[in-house]
Amino acid sequence: MNWNELDHYLIGEAWTSTEAYANLEQLCDFGSRFAGSPGGRAARDFILNKFKAYGLSNAHSEPFDFLLWTRGECALQMLAPQPRTLRSAISLVYSPNADHIRAELVDCGIGSEQDFAKAIERVGAKQASPLHNKIAMVTTANPERGPSIHRREKYGRAVAAGAIGFIYVNHKPGLLAETGSLRPGRLAEIPAIGVSYEDGWELSRWARRGTVEVEMTVRNHSEMGQGFHVVGEIAGQNGESFATPAAERASRALEARVAKDETIIAGAHYDAHDISQGARDDGTGAVVVLELARILAPLKGQLKRTIRLIAFDAEELGVLGSSEYVKAHQADLGNVALMINLDGAAGAVDSHGFLTGGSKDTEAVIREYAKTFGYPLTLRDRVVTASDNFPFFMQGIPAISMIARNENPTLGRGFGHTAADTLDKVAEVELKQATMTIARMLARLAAHDGTLGARKSRDEIKQVLVNQDLERPLRAQDKWPF
Repeated sequence: MNWNELDHYLIGEAWTSTEAYANLEQLCDFGSRFAGSPGGRAARDFILNKFKAYGLSNAHSEPFDFLLWTRGECALQMLAPQPRTLRSAISLVYSPNADHIRAELVDCGIGSEQDFAKAIERVGAKQASPLHNKIAMVTTANPERGPSIHRREKYGRAVAAGAIGFIYVNHKPGLLAETGSLRPGRLAEIPAIGVSYEDGWELSRWARRGTVEVEMTVRNHSEMGQGFHVVGEIAGQNGESFATPAAERASRALEARVAKDETIIAGAHYDAHDISQGARDDGTGAVVVLELARILAPLKGQLKRTIRLIAFDAEELGVLGSSEYVKAHQADLGNVALMINLDGAAGAVDSHGFLTGGSKDTEAVIREYAKTFGYPLTLRDRVVTASDNFPFFMQGIPAISMIARNENPTLGRGFGHTAADTLDKVAEVELKQATMTIARMLARLAAHDGTLGARKSRDEIKQVLVNQDLERPLRAQDKWPF
């Protein structure tokens, strides 16, 4: 068997099967797949049964404990200068409860350091907590140039400034409030509410005229619960390689041989937020993982490395699930040669590529294989800190993320994290294209003769984060471990 023959098989299976979209329909039919919900448990059972039916070895679910959060009452009113009820208001995940908190609203723009500084200057505060007894409002928008600002970073700045409440405004029209977690796996410090563009625009309009007073009420429920990862493997062996000449050149340059027990982890989260079907985020990634199971399982014993496929739970709770997985698997992480994250991995082939997360040697291997694909793959050296690759990166493991859509700062998440993240937003061809790309790349990496990338020490991990200007954002999110 050679790469040309294998590509014919992989591409043919990706394009001729209707299984991917049928699986996505089923996941969406469960309704919300929020971690700990009935829909989440139904999705767990569905994925596990599919792993077994597709022939994965050692298919099983792995439980972990976490703080289960359930949405309750949420209300936001403008009291002055004119009474208004903001009807789009929803709690952000892990918001603590609040009963009729009244305070002055401070518009902090997009939530950047600069916008917070300008807002603080406007209110003329001099104390250590300049937004003390005020409610900070930011939008979901990001800078036109430069890195995006995560919601948890914006929230962290509001907390650090002493705000007693936080309002998160969708910067895209459509009467859609955006949800999301505030802290990883724990109740956050101050109550937080998401509102639509239209409601936020109204608040901002009045704030430009003078002082605006608002009232927040948030009543949610939290208790200990269980989440479940779903895991299965395609066993490898240190035998025949399907290496192309390009791969052989890379192998000779690296001057290394693969260990018999090395594993590649490829995963995506199957949980979604409680207000929608989560079709794109991350139903698409979950069904691509299922397609990898279906297509690659027949290659059992033919690739050098074992491929471990994981459907992660509780990613939407601050990358909680994969963090718990890493904690539970400290003893066997030494065998993991590479982690590939497939969060939202569905989109047109001309947008496909990988974020290589500070692993230059891993990027070199992928670049060599990319030359054989017949279409360009974009490679960027960027660490993604808000998805399931990050806990593996923090262990020093080469951890990369597939990208499958063009970045557009003005669009942001699109319909992600809103009630409109529904099945109609996904085209079947996007799933086929994504499956084709990742199946071809994953097979090559699993068969590769040389190392897939060196592990990083704790000091090297820190230096990568500093070099990518991630220290301040991670500190704001309460995620800086050094």
